[in-house]
Parts: sequence; structure tokens; C-alpha cells
Amino acid sequence: MKTGERIGGKQLFCVIAVMQSGMNVLLTINPAIAAARQDAWLSELLAGAVGLFMVFVHARLSLLFPGMTFVEYVVKIVGKWAGNALIGFYMLFWYVVLAMILRQYTEFILSTILPRTPMLVPLLGLLLAAVYVTVAGIEVLARCAELFGPFILLGIFLPLLLSISDMKINNLLPVFADTGMLKIVQGSLPTMTFLGDCVIMCMLYKFVERPERGSRFVLLGVAVSSFLTCVSTFLVIAVLGQAQGAGITYPYFNLIRNTSYFDFVQNLDSLVIAIWIVSVFIKVSLYLFVCAHGTAQWFGVRRWRRMLWFTAPAVLAISLVPRDFVESSVIFPQRIAIPYILPYHMFGIPLILWAIAKIRGAGRAAPGKN
Repeated sequence: MKTGERIGGKQLFCVIAVMQSGMNVLLTINPAIAAARQDAWLSELLAGAVGLFMVFVHARLSLLFPGMTFVEYVVKIVGKWAGNALIGFYMLFWYVVLAMILRQYTEFILSTILPRTPMLVPLLGLLLAAVYVTVAGIEVLARCAELFGPFILLGIFLPLLLSISDMKINNLLPVFADTGMLKIVQGSLPTMTFLGDCVIMCMLYKFVERPERGSRFVLLGVAVSSFLTCVSTFLVIAVLGQAQGAGITYPYFNLIRNTSYFDFVQNLDSLVIAIWIVSVFIKVSLYLFVCAHGTAQWFGVRRWRRMLWFTAPAVLAISLVPRDFVESSVIFPQRIAIPYILPYHMFGIPLILWAIAKIRGAGRAAPGKN
């Protein structure tokens, strides 16, 4: 299944930064504050550091097998039977996570701007848009991220600058004394899980023009996303206070909604919604590409786009399983994503595969290979 599609380094940075930043600032601040209170910004710093290490592991593993995706090289590392089991494990994970992203997006849209709209309208609207871009290929998706990327990142950061004047430093005190390391670690887990999404890069380095340099752009994208999330958390606590921040589902949204500049710049919440929609669109499209392309490789289907006829309906069906917002955005992260997906899918298994490949001299490290 050959393809001539290629992603440049700047495009890769935009893809990672956009897909991570929009969802992180909207969905991870509340659980971080609920766990670590006024020290939640320290939780975000810790999550960023761990996220960068996870990206480093994913990159080192993939660079051992240039021109190959996870579906292709995992069999070379652990053998046919164990490899296929791991592939099935990861494909299930990617399908479920994609479905939950769709559902979380739908719940946000219904709770903010379209409260009386049937659920299938925003759900199908985003899914069909993502299918359209996915059919065009990964290169078109990367160009979309490159086009929207600067606007999205500035759209997140500039409103934060406007809220600095409303800071109350006492809301941030005391630092560390009331929480301790355990609470800070607990507060970092949701953000770590979102940053761990970059494990899908194991399927995408094959399409990067210069993979050895591409990993730097992925690291930079995660670093920018972590920085924006940390600053957003810091300002939410400083402006709204930890009690109010922990009691609001979308604290960043409320922070920006109440921000004004000399009564001239107001009602920035519409900007947040636009940022969220574009960010989720990039993320859903990327996941959809990985699911369709990976499934096609696994089953030996040469024309991977045909798999979208299976992938899109399957994801739609899974997204309808949660009964409400609590199941998709609270129970799923707490009972499935954090205890299982984060330690195994995103961190543990890639680290073990990297170690096995290095020990066995697989990939580039093998004798006689350049």
C-alpha cells in the first residue's frame, strides 16, 4: 500500500499543536483543579514533562523502522501472533478514543450554542467533514492544520493576555503546602492522557518528509500545547479562584467569556467555540485517517480509503453508546483512559517495544543496515 503523500516539519508542528491545545485547555483544567486545587498549574507542568518523554519514546521507536507504520513494524519486533494481538489492541483503542472525542465535541456544542438540536446533527456534521478531508489524504489534512494553526494558537493565547489584569495573586497561595506531590500527580493525569494521544505518531512518521527531524516538531508542538494549558490553568485559578474553577465544567470558556478590554473587546466566548471546533476537526480527521489506514494495512486492503465505509459507521455507533455527558467525559476518562489507556497504550507498551527492538537489534540498529 504505497503512497506519495508527505508532511513537512512545520505542518507536523501545526497538526500536533492544534489538535492538542484546543482540547487540553477546554477539558483538562477542571479535573486538574478539582484534584490539585490552587497547585493545578504545577500539575500541568508535570503533565507536560511526562508528555514530552512519551513523545520521545514514540519517536525513538518509530525511527528504528523508517518508512513503516506501527502496524508493519510491531510484527517484526514481537512476532506474528503477539504483533497482531497488539495491533488489534491499538486499533480498538483508536476507534474508541475517536468515538469519545466525537461525543465530547457534541456534548460541548449542545451545551453552549445548540441546546435544542438533535445530537446526530453536530455528530454527523463533524464526522462527514472529517471523512471528506480524510479521503483527500494526510497531506491535505496537514495543510488545513498549517492554515488554521497560527490563528488557533493566537486565539488561545491573546485572550489570556487580556485576563492578566484581573489576576488575584492570593488565589494561587499557598504553593504546594496544601496539596503535596500526590495531589499534583493526580491532577496531572488527565492532561497526560490527552498528550499521550501523540502515540498515533507511530502511524504517521512514515509520511513525514524527514522523520528524524520531524520528531523535533512533534516535541515542539507538545511543548507549546503544554505551555498554553499551564498558562490557562494558572490564570483560571488566579482570576476565578480554585473553588469556582473546580465547579465549572469548562473553566477556560468561562474565563474568556468574562474577559473584556476597556469595554471594547468583549464576548470572546464565540472565539473559544470556533477554536474548539477547528481543533476537534483536526483531531478527528487525524484519528480517522489512522483508523482507516491502519485497519487497511492490518487486513491487507490495498486501497485504504475503502475502509472508511467501515470505519466511519463503526465510530458513529460507538459514539452513541454513552448515555450522557457524564459517561463520555467523566466516567470514560476516570475508569478507562487514565487507569488503562495512559499507562499501557500510550506509555508502557511503546517503551517495552522500543527496549525489545534495541536489545534484538531490530530496524535500523540491525547489523548491516544504515
